[in-house]
Amino acid sequence: MQDRVAIITGAASGIGRATALRFAEEGAAVVIADINRAGGSACAHEIADAGGRAIFVETDVSSETDLSNMIDVTLRMYGHLDILHNNAFRNEAAAARDTSNDAWQRTLAVTLTPVWQASKLALPHLLQSPGGVILNTASIHSIVGLAGNAAYQAAKGGVLSLTRAMSLELAPKVRVVAILPGAIDTPSTQDVPADEHAAFLRQVPMARAGQPEEIASVAAFLASDEASYITGTGIVVDGGYTSR
Repeated sequence: MQDRVAIITGAASGIGRATALRFAEEGAAVVIADINRAGGSACAHEIADAGGRAIFVETDVSSETDLSNMIDVTLRMYGHLDILHNNAFRNEAAAARDTSNDAWQRTLAVTLTPVWQASKLALPHLLQSPGGVILNTASIHSIVGLAGNAAYQAAKGGVLSLTRAMSLELAPKVRVVAILPGAIDTPSTQDVPADEHAAFLRQVPMARAGQPEEIASVAAFLASDEASYITGTGIVVDGGYTSR
């Protein structure tokens, strides 16, 4: 990934942060796009302190204006764009009958709509790259039913379907791939009741939660030329949960 330029949304913490660190380690210049100013700035400084290249761009992915600014700043700073990693999400966990209209709209506005919108804005620049890639963070929620997360489930299902659609539209110039993480040890899991989280992990054949770095390793492979024949699919990284 030497000299590639990558934008990662939701990169202030969790999977996004681990992926930003890994991409930088592999030689990419990384644009950390997040609404979390403190976390995003800290990630960029950590990369720079290690000798890598990174900038933080404060970005609310539900704002088309912010997404457009994210692209513009990237081009002004680095001159080109090779990888867009749509990773930001929001989950207001509730059953379908208990989900408010506002919660539904907020979840899709952060988790699904920006995948399309950011990709659309980035596409003219990705088409100029010799190895343009759109990498989307989907979820095991994209392929199996998990009660109590109706809006998030719908949004992540949409991410995987959109990945397939865009891959057909953009091949062979730009690859579009999704990662489907299972239970990963990130700040977002802290919102899940401990007994509920433990019960879920008992169903995971690997008998533990995954680490953000394990997702970052897959992301680095998929975004690199080593995955040059992979497009239009989702790679499941869930410790075997969906194989049950």
